[in-house]
Amino acid sequence: MAQPLAPLRPELDIMPSPVPDQPGLLIRDPFQYSDATIIVPPLLARGLIFFDGEHTDLDLQEFLARATGDLRTTEAARNLIDSMSECGFLDSQEFHEMRDRKQREFAEAGVRQPAHAGIAYPSEADALREKLRDYGTAEGSNSTATDSLVALAAPHVSPEGGFRSYAAAYGRLGPQYVDRTFIILGTSHYGEPEKFGLTRKPFVTPLGTIRTDHALVDWLAAEAPQSIEMEDYCHASEHSIEFQCVFLQQALGG
Repeated sequence: MAQPLAPLRPELDIMPSPVPDQPGLLIRDPFQYSDATIIVPPLLARGLIFFDGEHTDLDLQEFLARATGDLRTTEAARNLIDSMSECGFLDSQEFHEMRDRKQREFAEAGVRQPAHAGIAYPSEADALREKLRDYGTAEGSNSTATDSLVALAAPHVSPEGGFRSYAAAYGRLGPQYVDRTFIILGTSHYGEPEKFGLTRKPFVTPLGTIRTDHALVDWLAAEAPQSIEMEDYCHASEHSIEFQCVFLQQALGG
């Protein structure tokens, strides 16, 4: 008896292909367990409904045969199944091993490397500083700096889309804050529900390395152990903290 196909992972990014001469569905992994990005052609994209944990490869073959009028669909079905599995897009043993390896690599890494440099902002320091100056977030460019700040509310959208709000927020910082410890609270798009994801890792950006206050992190973990996920893998690809680090470094001359 044929075994059910492994189900499609529900957290994948699936969207219409942006490539005019390659129609279909673009699929990628927002968690970056897999680095693959694929475009599934329209006919095969219709076959993705069979990756639900209930249908088998025979069901997929039958669908393709009916859709094409060609009974020789075994190879096409197998290629789709193998591609989805190899890319880590199915909730399978292969994906579980891929996920566990990625989480282990992040936990063992000494620093948190920038995940969005070269994508959401320039990856070279000089180019990044120039871009930030264009945004109006250069050090000392804002006359609203004050000594009495308790917190800043800043966006976590891409810098290109929210630079005016970033400038308004980080323009409140002046050199008197250089030696302060900043607690950055960022929206987690990938973390565990009802948990705070913490990391002891220094954050690296093109502007340098931001040191983490280990004593403060350890204190938080000790005071609220049930509420904290330490070395949360969500930090590996999450942008909401990374963007704040870049603007914080620029504001304080990092």
